[in-house]
Amino acid sequence: MESDPKNSRAGRTADYIELEVLPSPGRTKQGDDLDPLIKLISRLLDTVFLIPGTRIRFGLEPIIGLIPVLGDQVTSLISAALLYRSVQHRLPKIALVHMALNIFINAVVGMIPVIGDLFVLWYKPNIRNYRILERYAGQSSAVTRGDWFFVSMLIGSTFFLIVVVTLVLVYATLSQFRWW
Repeated sequence: MESDPKNSRAGRTADYIELEVLPSPGRTKQGDDLDPLIKLISRLLDTVFLIPGTRIRFGLEPIIGLIPVLGDQVTSLISAALLYRSVQHRLPKIALVHMALNIFINAVVGMIPVIGDLFVLWYKPNIRNYRILERYAGQSSAVTRGDWFFVSMLIGSTFFLIVVVTLVLVYATLSQFRWW
């Protein structure tokens, strides 16, 4: 046996290429985008800008979220549209529920002034949802009307809860100032 420093465990460099024999379900070939539109909008909302001198990235979502009350609803509506588009990629229902939960958490916590905007900078729900889409795409059977109905009900109930929380917060705020 030769004692070559290149082949020692500590200093070994890989001089081979790893190939995946059977790709993971739902994964696309390297370089392929599963859904370029969802990826583009997710990046625009969550990671398009870089704070100079840091590794902190943010998108348009925290900026739009600065608009009182309506900003968070607008970004949640865009996120819901991305969720609705994701159905065509045959995701399991649990993945769709996880994506809807990301949207709901982001919308509710995002309503809190300042703290919510900082949370949105950290949480990045659209990028999280895109990663879920990449991981689980194609793992379910063909998309049926029931799937579309399920996602429609999921989005509807999510927005119902967001509207209820918004109304409660607006009522609580206005009752403190006794403007009515």
